[in-house]
Amino acid sequence: MQLPDKVPLAENVVVTTGGELSKLISEALSKGKGAFLKIFSKDRAGKYYITLLLDSSKVLAVECLEVDSKTTLVGAEAIEKLKSLLSNPMVVDVYALDEIELKLSVAENLDVYSETPKVKIEELFGPVHVKTKPRVTKTATEQPAKPEPPKPAPQPKTEGKPEITVNFTGGTLPEEAFKKYAENIIKEASRIRGVSINRIEFDANVGEGVVYLNVHVYGSSESTDKRSLEIAEKRLFHIVSKHAPIILREAEYKPILRDISVVLNGEEVKPQQIVDKDKKKEGNVTQDGRIKLAVLEDVWPYFSNFARTVVNEIEGTGMRVKRAYFDVKGRREFEINLAIAVESEFDKATAERTIRTILTRHARELGRSIGRYVSVRTVDVETISRASVAKPSTPTVTSAKAAEILAKKELLEKEVEKLLKEAGIDELAVLTESKKKEAEQTLLKSRIEPAIETLKSRIHAELKLVPRVTFKWLKLNHEIQGSTVYVDIEASFSKENVGGLFGAYSGVSDDKIKRDIVETINRIIKEVSREYGVAINLRKLNVILR
Repeated sequence: MQLPDKVPLAENVVVTTGGELSKLISEALSKGKGAFLKIFSKDRAGKYYITLLLDSSKVLAVECLEVDSKTTLVGAEAIEKLKSLLSNPMVVDVYALDEIELKLSVAENLDVYSETPKVKIEELFGPVHVKTKPRVTKTATEQPAKPEPPKPAPQPKTEGKPEITVNFTGGTLPEEAFKKYAENIIKEASRIRGVSINRIEFDANVGEGVVYLNVHVYGSSESTDKRSLEIAEKRLFHIVSKHAPIILREAEYKPILRDISVVLNGEEVKPQQIVDKDKKKEGNVTQDGRIKLAVLEDVWPYFSNFARTVVNEIEGTGMRVKRAYFDVKGRREFEINLAIAVESEFDKATAERTIRTILTRHARELGRSIGRYVSVRTVDVETISRASVAKPSTPTVTSAKAAEILAKKELLEKEVEKLLKEAGIDELAVLTESKKKEAEQTLLKSRIEPAIETLKSRIHAELKLVPRVTFKWLKLNHEIQGSTVYVDIEASFSKENVGGLFGAYSGVSDDKIKRDIVETINRIIKEVSREYGVAINLRKLNVILR
């Protein structure tokens, strides 16, 4: 798990019991709203590195890395492993977290948070006693009570003007930008029936060209119905995310929404209650229904492009895809299961090997694009033999006259060859060499044409998967010089501006995007060149990014 930059409260502390660990947690919680622990331990089975996030009463997130096998346990499994290690010596680093740092830690590790059962600290480590300052109450017997000065009358708050607070760390930005952001949130929130906003608080961590934001919205709702509150909270989440680009426009800093909390009538809704991460979408990728896909809804666009690209490349090998079903399992990591029927002249083993190779390569590329581990689990191939097309057979010589002519032709050719040799004339060698070169050129062209077609289709398909841009068009021209093919490529893209929760706005330079595109094109050229045995060189490349 990830933790905001923080100096540990205690480092490399050796504990041997759950009680000693409980004391360390107590000390951290007495200095903040939460605690983060890094625990190193081992048993007979192996060595373990455990990260643990707590608030004042319960476990929020826990992850365990088995060092030797590189296996990661999350949630309930990690808690069970931690319980089994409590009687073993442990080396512990402890961090005390304030409220903002605790919320940031939850936002950074939402995947682990959502999989961790919220176990009470006492159930895991035993009683935790948080030290608090004793409250001293003076009685009349101790000394005469002094009359208290009159308290100033509280100033009434102006109705209709919610309080706006901005807390900066790492630098400052114009507060006017946040004021406009808040005003837009308040204006659109006023359209939600019965909802009024009382206060908006921004925690802004200013970086280089970006600002990391935690947005806290406090308000009230006339409705006490749970369903109505849930709908209102969902709409407020959307509103906060929708208007974040105002910060970019006004302050010229890209906003990255790390956390959003909405509190209505004193109750806070958690982000994972709003976004149903486990909702799986199943449907057709193509209009003809040949390609079907089942995958989590939030990554559907990536995998639908992936499915089209894979099918296009499979068909580029000469197979005709009759139907394909991509069943993608997983949430943090993805496993692809493909059931496919192809019309092919290949046997089943060859078809399956070819399809798996294509699928694995594109899965690896997709994993790099979306920053997740994507693997291929099963490939179930059904092969359908193509109906043999009736081809005209070589005409049989049935005519006696035709047979006589062909025989004379063969005799004449042999006679000419004999006469040339007797005369010492070498024209025959020249003719033979010319025929040989002509045959080589014909053979080379027979490989070049399909290679260029494959190159076009593969580049076209893979450029659709380049993140942060929308692929517009591709021009590819080629020229054959000897045994080498020189290609000139021009590709056009438009940059995307995507908004959303938790880091949807990220600063990536145009140069970085262009480098990714160039690397993709060069890689495809090398692959196609190797597959078809044709020397293909990139002579000119122009990437247009608008």
